[in-house]
Amino acid sequence: MSELTEVARPYAQAAFEYALDNNALDEWQYMLDIAGMVIEQPIVKSYIDNAQAENGQAELLDIFLQAGGELFDQYFQNFLKVMAENQRLIAVGLVIGQFRQLKAQLDQILPVTVCVSETLNEQQLADISQSLAAKFGKTIELEQHIHPDLVGGIVIQANQMVFDGSVLTNIDRLSTNLHV
Repeated sequence: MSELTEVARPYAQAAFEYALDNNALDEWQYMLDIAGMVIEQPIVKSYIDNAQAENGQAELLDIFLQAGGELFDQYFQNFLKVMAENQRLIAVGLVIGQFRQLKAQLDQILPVTVCVSETLNEQQLADISQSLAAKFGKTIELEQHIHPDLVGGIVIQANQMVFDGSVLTNIDRLSTNLHV
C-alpha cells in the first residue's frame, strides 16, 4: 500500500496545484468525490483489481468517463486519461484522499476520527471539537465511528496522533504497571 501511496502523491499534488491556480478547488473536490463514489461500486472494484491486465486501464477509464459524464470537465477527463496512460488509475482512491488532505491543510481544517463504543450526543461532540480546535488551532471536522469492542472510553485520531482513552487500553496499562 505504501508504494501505491507514493504513486498517488504526485497526481494528487498536480491536481491540487492545478485546481488552486485556476480557483477550482471546490469543483475538483466535487469531481473527485464523484470518482470516489464510482470506485466504491463492486463492479468497479473488480476492474481496479484487474487493472494491470491488458486493456484494464482503458476499460476502467471508460467507466470513469461514462459515470462522470458531463459532470467531469475536460481538464479532469484529461487528468484521468494521463493516469490511465501511465497505468495509475488503480491509485485514484488514494489521489482523492491526498487531495482532500491538501485542501484541508489549505482551509485550516483538521479531520478527526472519534471511535467510541456508543454514540456520543451533540454536546459531547461539540466539547471534543472545541477542545481539539483549541489544541490544534484549526477548525475540526469530526467523524464518529462506533466500535462496541472498545467497551468504553474513546479513541481520537487526528492526523498521525492517536489519543487512546479506551477502557481496554487503560486496563492494559494498569496490568503492565502492576507487573513491573
